[in-house]
Amino acid sequence: MSSYYIPLPITYRLFYSGLLGPKKALGQQTNKTNAMRKDQLKIIPLGGLGEIGMNAMVFETHCDMILVDCGLQFPDASYPGVEVLVPDLSYVLSKIDKLRGVIITHGHDDHIGAVPYLLREKSLDVYATPFPQGLIEQKLTEFSGVQEIRFHKIEPRKKFKVGDFELDPIPVQHSIIEALAFAIRTPAGLVIHSGDFKHDPLEVSRGEVTFKAFQEYGDQGVLLLLSDSTNAEREGHTISEVEIEKSFERLLGAQTGRLIIALFASNIRRLEKIFGIAKKQQKKVALMGRSMHSYTRLAVEQNSLSIPEDTLILIENIEKYPEDKVIVLTTGSQAEPRSALVRVAEGIHEDLQIRKTDTVIMSSRFIPGNERAITRMIDNLYRAGADVLYESVHQIHVSGHGFQEELLMMLKAVRPKYFIPIHGEFRHLSKHAKLARSSGVEESSALVIEDGQSVLVSPQEMALSEKFEIQKHPAVGSLFVDGSAESLQAKHALAKAGIVFVALFRDSRGKLLSEPIVSSRGLLLYHGVDEAEVLEKAKIKLSKVNDEYGDREDFEEIVKLETRRFFRQHASLKPVVIPILVSRT
Repeated sequence: MSSYYIPLPITYRLFYSGLLGPKKALGQQTNKTNAMRKDQLKIIPLGGLGEIGMNAMVFETHCDMILVDCGLQFPDASYPGVEVLVPDLSYVLSKIDKLRGVIITHGHDDHIGAVPYLLREKSLDVYATPFPQGLIEQKLTEFSGVQEIRFHKIEPRKKFKVGDFELDPIPVQHSIIEALAFAIRTPAGLVIHSGDFKHDPLEVSRGEVTFKAFQEYGDQGVLLLLSDSTNAEREGHTISEVEIEKSFERLLGAQTGRLIIALFASNIRRLEKIFGIAKKQQKKVALMGRSMHSYTRLAVEQNSLSIPEDTLILIENIEKYPEDKVIVLTTGSQAEPRSALVRVAEGIHEDLQIRKTDTVIMSSRFIPGNERAITRMIDNLYRAGADVLYESVHQIHVSGHGFQEELLMMLKAVRPKYFIPIHGEFRHLSKHAKLARSSGVEESSALVIEDGQSVLVSPQEMALSEKFEIQKHPAVGSLFVDGSAESLQAKHALAKAGIVFVALFRDSRGKLLSEPIVSSRGLLLYHGVDEAEVLEKAKIKLSKVNDEYGDREDFEEIVKLETRRFFRQHASLKPVVIPILVSRT
């Protein structure tokens, strides 16, 4: 285990400085924390149980505490204007002197994305392999006010100690390189945390990963297994990446126009396969999208990605080559706002405009919550003339999370005394618990819990402990924003009905010095309703309101009410009204 640190000076504290924020901002304990026995282990999921993403789990003993992963979540439409959701880390912060380190299973944002927010409050020891370490370092360049981070390099199957915990990093297969599970020796007993995993026997035959380590630990006796549940509803076994590679060989071989392939930039192994096929077929590959460039650059720098010579070209140079020799690897497979593929679909990308000879390949799944945005983007690509291939129609993607057969393989290899399903919505967790019972885990020993529910484990028993209130924290960039119900309700109102600004310039007697100024943003007017005409009529209405009520003390409130009433009558809207009253003597 080697280590070093990156000094990151504290520049300033933001007005909402971090995860402590205002008093009682980040979740409350519903019960007083009880003292722990020396042979007990407390586990508290702070995210990822009962939901997809935002994975973070506390492991606590009598003396020490570690945090396994510290990820974020991308919000759905119920959080308008919010870019990411950060887990409630108030429990960790309340015992920050007990925290010995953050242990990273792999480099996806839902496992590492919240590390910079925690660094606002405390310098940290972070244990990671080189690739996720590099990704965290990239994220830290976008944050101010963070404290010192000390990285400790993890090497697969090289055990290391962090306080009361001895960890054995076990390589697993996932949709990103350097993914790990951990065998964790604790004062209570041996715990296996699976991380995100699948089992690909064809890739295993190439010498990458096997289940042997889990079987060996199962022979020794495992107290508790915590295992990925993301695909617990899906029967059978995931298809092999080798099959996806064959699909790409066929698609590239039959290429007649440009191929635009959208996939997660973190899927380095799939990128490498596409580069290899392109080289074999004497084609050129261009990269498009910020994360596509940053992830590939990092992987190349760390010798984790090999790009064949004379294969990579700049996106601005694709016109120099025949269409059937050009492949573009792009971000935006989830139709993220302003992503490269979305801008291409909308016809506003500076380097790539869709042609009728283009084919777009969506080599990723539709993440729940993104379906509407993705289908809208696909429709726009079709409108522009492209043909679009996606997973439900073509075999061009495989999940990084194991199906039921793989989950059973893990259960049968480990043979745990106790089982807690992790990483998934409640139905996924429940289905996984049922699988565990079918594999031999006793009915009462498979426990389904959600975020905030702590569990005490000892050699003799596993039992529910305190329940903590968990509150997600919305952020835009590196800044936290108000996530209260009132704030979200106001944002929904703005999104639904828009906003109207009213400016009235009056003399000392309350008489208008000029006609009212009325402007709007985001009004969703019905077909046939002319916005300019409505705003002109609003000016006339407000002049009459001023004549009638201009001397009232509550005149500002009257302006709000009368303006809303006017728009309700003339446009069937209830916009947010911002009155600006200026008096001149």
